[in-house]
Amino acid sequence: METTVKAPAKVNLFLRMDGKREDGYHLLYSCMQTLSLYDVIEVSVEPAEGKAADVSFFSDCGFLTSDPKKNTVVAAAVRFMERIGPEKYTVSIGLQKNIPSQAGLGGGSSDAAAVLLAMDSLFPGKVSKEELADIALSIGADVPFFLCGGTALCEGVGEILTPMPDLSGMPMLLLKPQRGVSTPTCYKAFDAMGAENISDEEKKLLKDDLSGDEAPKERLIRACRAWTNDLQLPAIQSVPEIQDGLDLLSEGGAIFSAMSGSGSAVFGIFESGEAVDRLMESPKYQELIRQGWWSHKAQTL
Repeated sequence: METTVKAPAKVNLFLRMDGKREDGYHLLYSCMQTLSLYDVIEVSVEPAEGKAADVSFFSDCGFLTSDPKKNTVVAAAVRFMERIGPEKYTVSIGLQKNIPSQAGLGGGSSDAAAVLLAMDSLFPGKVSKEELADIALSIGADVPFFLCGGTALCEGVGEILTPMPDLSGMPMLLLKPQRGVSTPTCYKAFDAMGAENISDEEKKLLKDDLSGDEAPKERLIRACRAWTNDLQLPAIQSVPEIQDGLDLLSEGGAIFSAMSGSGSAVFGIFESGEAVDRLMESPKYQELIRQGWWSHKAQTL
């Protein structure tokens, strides 16, 4: 049995801090949006037939290990197989990596969710939707979101998901400097700043603005006026060149621009694909590319 699945990237349209759990994990209030940038995953499964059940992994990305403690893809397969019962299988996973790491685009989380969805399609009915969500959360905070994708309000540590009216079809430009941002370091810097957490009034405003019945473009233009990323400033303190990407997007006519997650990728949403093309032809954009920036033209899904 085998299948091939795409694992989409995401951006955080806004990302606000909502306090901490007793164990120190930060609680979030964020809207995530999937994009037309994908990793590609091939999964094949065979009965073990006397061999030891195992999960093999290969990728075009050399730094990825097959250790399930360090690789969300392998962890997803291992934990799924633990749930399906006494049957023994060998699982082979191939990963074509297109989403950059340390970018805030959710590549590792999306890859894990894609493996869970692939395994679910190969073993239909063996694992309930609730169990699948539990496995996803055990791997990482963003993984449950990628089981559904689209536009969703995410709360807690990512386990509370509220689907929102979609914002699909909006042209985007993604940019990432050569340097990434360490997520733990970014959160630590945020805590050191002593910034205030989101208020209940702000939550209501953000949710209400996302809930309108206008077309995606009109709703986005109205809603984005209140969007911010609480991790953007501490990330810029660590990787100052992030601001160069934000300046380019803002000056280049983006309806909205921000950093995604804990960075270091930034994104701009534009009214048209032609507007993105014009920016990509500009001298300032070309200069960033000469400096080694990664770039990708996409759209919301």
